[in-house]
Amino acid sequence: MPVLKDRKLDFSESKEDEWKIILDKVGDGIELPEPTVDRWFLARVEGDGIRITGAEKNVRPLKIHEPPLLELEDFKQVAEGYNDFLFPDINLMSSKMRILESSPNLKYYFNLIYNFL
Repeated sequence: MPVLKDRKLDFSESKEDEWKIILDKVGDGIELPEPTVDRWFLARVEGDGIRITGAEKNVRPLKIHEPPLLELEDFKQVAEGYNDFLFPDINLMSSKMRILESSPNLKYYFNLIYNFL
């Protein structure tokens, strides 16, 4: 996914405001491209989270065998390191690796942040 290098975000301390914005924009469902594989996925609010499944309307759906539920707690961790990912820095590698290891759904969080914040 292309990331705008000059698009640093000032997240709120709790990250809850940004999560609510994303939930509002996703709503009953929106299909988004997953550029690394040129396939589409469907994001839909489910409770307090966002369920990720294969697209239903797009002709190139992403195959997701175990649809993940994205939640606020994981979003907080991803948002905490989001700006660090914009500029490679050897001093930040350990924090990047921690986030990569802790969130197998990082690409979906990044896609939602990129498209809705």
